[in-house]
Amino acid sequence: MKSRFLYMKFLGLLLVVIGFSYSITSFNNFFSFIFKTSIFSENLNIFLVSLGLIMPLFTFVFGVYFYFYTDFNITKINKLIFVSYLVMMIIGIAMIIIKELYNIKNIFIFQIFEFNHISFAYCLILLSIMGIYGCFKYKY
Repeated sequence: MKSRFLYMKFLGLLLVVIGFSYSITSFNNFFSFIFKTSIFSENLNIFLVSLGLIMPLFTFVFGVYFYFYTDFNITKINKLIFVSYLVMMIIGIAMIIIKELYNIKNIFIFQIFEFNHISFAYCLILLSIMGIYGCFKYKY
């Protein structure tokens, strides 16, 4: 097996593990909010905070896809992989700006990232940098 396949398989495995673990924690926070056993504020919009659960699930599903189709048809999935990593990086930077720098919780639309931990944003940025590096290095 070539080194690029090992690197990309390892990256796909990291995406699966990190996406699954943050999905579990985000859903735990979401269900504790629904059943009123959480420390989150009561004036959250259920629809918006449930939209925030999509990103950990996207990371998990993208990791499964990426793990199994890394060596399948490299030329056709190159743009999809690259765009997915760019989306992950943009969302990670947005999460850092919203949660860490400005700590905005009162504005309606920024409740999307309420149940995602800030370390998930750093993991997204790190994984997207690794993926973009792999795309350029191995001419994915």
